[in-house]
Amino acid sequence: MARRTTKARTIDALRALDGDPMTVEVRVGGTTVATLPRPRAESLGLAEGVRWTPAIAARVDRACAEALAREAGLAFLARKSWSAKGLEARLAQAGHDALAARAAVAAMVADGWLDDRAFAESRVGQLSRRGAMSADALAAMLESEGVSESVAADAAEAGAGTSAQLRAEARAAKRSGERATRVAGRFARRGFDADTIRDALERAGFEVDG
Repeated sequence: MARRTTKARTIDALRALDGDPMTVEVRVGGTTVATLPRPRAESLGLAEGVRWTPAIAARVDRACAEALAREAGLAFLARKSWSAKGLEARLAQAGHDALAARAAVAAMVADGWLDDRAFAESRVGQLSRRGAMSADALAAMLESEGVSESVAADAAEAGAGTSAQLRAEARAAKRSGERATRVAGRFARRGFDADTIRDALERAGFEVDG
């Protein structure tokens, strides 16, 4: 957070950090009042000789909060992929100001760090490796992770399991000795309707009651 001063002063300097010329300390009255990425500092009009006013200090506060949220967001992305809304919620959960988290995520989207369509396609691939899933089940999973309805629907439709895939799984389950009820339950949890499940089981040689 930027330090506010009790009387009007001017910015002494924007001093680059040792080893990181793209990050600067904002110096006022011989004291570091804020640390910001250099492009952000320049976009705020910070420069040597500029008066350090409460209004400028407030803008710098917001910029510092956004910078911290962005840094945390990149750290989260280093561990796993996120949708934009999912990452925004995670940042808020971690204690970052909601507006700062939103601004940081928007900047990360603009910079190409976040891409919901690519995220959705990747997640569909991950989820489908466990077995064929219906489009509805995939879309619901994606939406729960912050993907918009339209993007989720497109990715789910493209990656949804087919009847042929479900029949192949059913045949493999039959060969391994699984019970029909167990296989049917697994398929139902993946979002397939009763008729599709029954067809897959019967074609695999299971005896289906009713």
